[in-house]
Amino acid sequence: MASTGLLLWGLGLWWMLMAMLITVRYMRASMPFNLGWWGFTFPLGVYTVATLKLGALLHLSFFNIVGTCLGAMLALLWIIVAGRTVAGAYRGDLFVSPCIASLKATAAD
Repeated sequence: MASTGLLLWGLGLWWMLMAMLITVRYMRASMPFNLGWWGFTFPLGVYTVATLKLGALLHLSFFNIVGTCLGAMLALLWIIVAGRTVAGAYRGDLFVSPCIASLKATAAD
């Protein structure tokens, strides 16, 4: 059971690194905020719980330390996304989709 957990944890680490690199690339190209950003929180939360569970199961402090760091990153990410959601709702531009807006602009021409 633990070997399967470690294998899946390693796969999750690879996925997380690839996702972070791709996200950084698009953030540099000025990726605007939208409600889809909430999709960043769920995978990180699941990976955090899996890491902490591996730490408890295997009694390895490495997983407990990494899980705690991931939990802090998750809390920070959640605060950022929640803050931008509240700000977008207040400004009234939370439900604006740039791809649909460009289609409407093209159709009006």
